[in-house]
Amino acid sequence: MSEITLSRFNGTARNRQGLELKQRLESAGCFAPARHAQVIHMLAVSGGYFGAYAFLLSAPTLPGRAAALLALAFCSVQAGFIAHEAGHGAITRNRRLSMAIGQFFNTFLTALCYSHFQKIHSCHHAHCNERERDIDMQSKLFSLYREAVADKRSAIARFVTRYQAWLIWPLVSLQGFTLKIDSLATLSQSPGKTRIDQVLLLLHLALWFGPPVYLLGFADAALNYLSMTWFIGPYLGTIFLVNHIGTHVVQPGEKKTCLLQRLDTTRNLGDSIVEDFLFGGLNNHIEHHLYPAIPSVRLRRARKVVRDYCQDHRLEYRETSWFGAAREVHAYLGEISRAPIEAGTR
Repeated sequence: MSEITLSRFNGTARNRQGLELKQRLESAGCFAPARHAQVIHMLAVSGGYFGAYAFLLSAPTLPGRAAALLALAFCSVQAGFIAHEAGHGAITRNRRLSMAIGQFFNTFLTALCYSHFQKIHSCHHAHCNERERDIDMQSKLFSLYREAVADKRSAIARFVTRYQAWLIWPLVSLQGFTLKIDSLATLSQSPGKTRIDQVLLLLHLALWFGPPVYLLGFADAALNYLSMTWFIGPYLGTIFLVNHIGTHVVQPGEKKTCLLQRLDTTRNLGDSIVEDFLFGGLNNHIEHHLYPAIPSVRLRRARKVVRDYCQDHRLEYRETSWFGAAREVHAYLGEISRAPIEAGTR
């Protein structure tokens, strides 16, 4: 068999693997709607958010104020999970309803504008861990692959890259701010296409600087908002830093089937019910990247199907604890920072 014929044969076999896996998932009911659970989740997050917000307006003591702000940060991230799931069509296939859910839970509740989130997240899913095409692989401060070191021109970026294995954890606490700033940049670049985001963002600001300023004063209202935004960062970092960093980086021109690329570039974390809740199901990250339309409450079931399938076909299935993944991220970033690339090398 010639090399070209063998390559085509292998490619056909691998595509057939993806179809076979999908059929197994369908047979196990992994794509079945989960609207009751999703509605309960939406009501709980909305109730928790507005309950903590109302409590904050009562000017509680410092411990109560801190608890309310932490609850608001937690609900904000959970709201992001809901918008994320809606954006993948995992709640409803009705695009208008999906957009309404995403806009409410993302733009209005968190000020992470839904249009911006959809823009960056769709790019990430389409080009997961691809060196030159995945937007999540591009950072002005951190080097997430070896070739990125040469692009760090400023003294600050070179300093951060040198110590990135340690600095990434404290700096990720600022992610709540950077996501909101990036959202504003998207709105300014596409004002005609982001009207709904603009209106809901103004309502978000009115919510946080209307009644709070009137009842508490501007200083306390601003401190509450900044604190809540800061508290969002560590939670987001805990979830998203450990999903892909330290796995295979897809090089330009590298060709793999969707199934193999997702298995090579993604890792799963623990599979307890508590972790499913805290991570919004994204601890089952392999399954989410393979089939984003699977409702988050079905990802646990899908995980067993995919794991068994990979074992049957001797495919790599990366699974570890959160701490194990964090150690891998730390080691990988340290390795990159210790192996700089000559300027101009690509």
